[in-house]
Amino acid sequence: MGHNITAIILKGGYKTDIAQGYDLIGKDLGFSLSLFHFDHNYSAYWQFKLNCKGYLQIPKTDYMIFPTDMVLSELMKQISDNKDVEFAIISTDYFGGMGKQFSSVFKNQNLVDDSLTTINKALNYFGVVRQGNLDEFDTVGLDKIRSQPDYLEKYYDLAEEHNL
Repeated sequence: MGHNITAIILKGGYKTDIAQGYDLIGKDLGFSLSLFHFDHNYSAYWQFKLNCKGYLQIPKTDYMIFPTDMVLSELMKQISDNKDVEFAIISTDYFGGMGKQFSSVFKNQNLVDDSLTTINKALNYFGVVRQGNLDEFDTVGLDKIRSQPDYLEKYYDLAEEHNL
């Protein structure tokens, strides 16, 4: 069975009404963490729409590419209840137990630590405590979130419409 997601994990509470205005539908992971799905088209569209420039710095990786548009930090700042926003961008690409994952953790727009490149390390940084034989990934239920939601498909057309 496959596992292919790209998402932001936000630490702390958030403003639901503002988040929904950006199609950021939060999923509670416990430990004061919420997950928001997005993809390259989503990120490119909102970068364009909000006239936001630049990219977030991530650790060098040769095995995974995911969106790092600065707008992701801006969106988290707008929806977060916290003055200093902490979030991770995560991505998985697994099938039949084989594959890869990547993560980067940010405080506002700044990379927190370039060694936090796995999802378990990011979750541990956010205070997730493993339960029983589960790792952090399974403890928060990410093993059950296997694919991107259908509502993100509209961003393919929006990105194409604006030549993004």
